[in-house]
Amino acid sequence: MRNTNMLVKIASNQLSRRLDIFAKQHDATWVQMSIIDFLSNHPDKELFQRDIEQEFFIQRSTATIALQRMEKKDLIIRKPSTSDARQKSVFLTDKAWQLEKEIKHFMHLQQQVLDEHFTTEELDIIEKFLKFEAFQEE
Repeated sequence: MRNTNMLVKIASNQLSRRLDIFAKQHDATWVQMSIIDFLSNHPDKELFQRDIEQEFFIQRSTATIALQRMEKKDLIIRKPSTSDARQKSVFLTDKAWQLEKEIKHFMHLQQQVLDEHFTTEELDIIEKFLKFEAFQEE
């Protein structure tokens, strides 16, 4: 009998470990690295905490804690929005922009490993499965 859910859980744990090992080398967590990557992909757009919450499907409290820790590590700054003074925009610091180069390189290497082991068609099926699991309604 197949136990796909157990394999997904094991794979998720292993992937998290590998990603966290990389992040720890830079005194960060993988969530923080992912936020840096997300913000860097939208340099010309004003982004808020709620954008991060929506992108990563995380709760407000989780995003708040992550962003507070990133501020303490000088990875982000928050400034009042130009369009809504009640909101604070999130910006990367120079330190985070330097780190982003390493994040992109690491992510590229991780993708290369997948590309070496799976065909494009197989990766399409894997992505289809992951999207199904990630976005299906409860």
